[in-house]
Amino acid sequence: MEDRAAQLDELIMELSALCDLLAHDSRCEWRRHFVSCLRQAEALAATPHDQPSLNMLSGSVMSVFGGMGSFNDYVPFKHGRLIAGMEALDEASGRVYQAALALRVIAARD
Repeated sequence: MEDRAAQLDELIMELSALCDLLAHDSRCEWRRHFVSCLRQAEALAATPHDQPSLNMLSGSVMSVFGGMGSFNDYVPFKHGRLIAGMEALDEASGRVYQAALALRVIAARD
């Protein structure tokens, strides 16, 4: 069985990096969501946690990816230019998504 604590630590690290990147754009409305998820993840890491709690956290993180008007549509531009410091946004958001997905368990069907 995979080490859920290590996976949770990985998600915390990736969320923290993404929040730091998003701080470069003072108008970014998505940062609040990811900071909230980071706080939830940190709280889970500090206490004994169960799989349903990890699944809820994973779902919360992943809920803003995909579909019209989602975080995937966010473009960090100001005055027609990429905001300085945001060059790694795609990679960082991809790592957050993958780390959240790793926490999720899909029950096997008979």
